[in-house]
Amino acid sequence: MSDVLKPDLLKEWLDKIEIANHHNIFCHCRACGWEWIDSNLEAICKCGSSDLETIACWQFPDD
Repeated sequence: MSDVLKPDLLKEWLDKIEIANHHNIFCHCRACGWEWIDSNLEAICKCGSSDLETIACWQFPDD
């Protein structure tokens, strides 16, 4: 069995990851510390800062 995904299966996985990222972005404002979930990587904090750390939520483990 090969460790390489077939192109159609790889595209399917990448499409699903893109959808997951679009709807589940964890945002942390470095200016005020506020944290929220957004669907926009270009989000602006309620304090007006755009200095954010953003992480795709699917990257967090389910404990």
